[in-house]
Amino acid sequence: MTVPPGTRVLARARLPDVDPEFLADVRRWLKSPLHGCTPGAVREAAVVLGELLGNAFRHARPPFTVEVSLPSPGTAVRMAVHDATPSPAAGWPLGRGLTIVRRLCPDWGVERDADGKAVWAELPVLVAPV
Repeated sequence: MTVPPGTRVLARARLPDVDPEFLADVRRWLKSPLHGCTPGAVREAAVVLGELLGNAFRHARPPFTVEVSLPSPGTAVRMAVHDATPSPAAGWPLGRGLTIVRRLCPDWGVERDADGKAVWAELPVLVAPV
């Protein structure tokens, strides 16, 4: 996964297969990389990352890589889930999960790469992680 210049990677996890325990523990996992953010921001980040992971688990092939980063200047937390399935040639259908992501995150998208794709979303935060 390519990290834009000036971005600080806060956490990365590689899941070789569907891991329901990780999905259930997303909020706990996010507390460390989002240390310093408000509890509301951590909850919203858990919802967004949970939706991105849920979509990957349902519609894509492993391995999955989860990355949480802080793009400069640090007013948004970027969450990305990379999988081994190429993105569709046609437009991306907005199901319930991506509708939730779109409502919480003003910026989200899909980046193709040689190994598959990364679905990412940027959640605005009032207090950036330390």
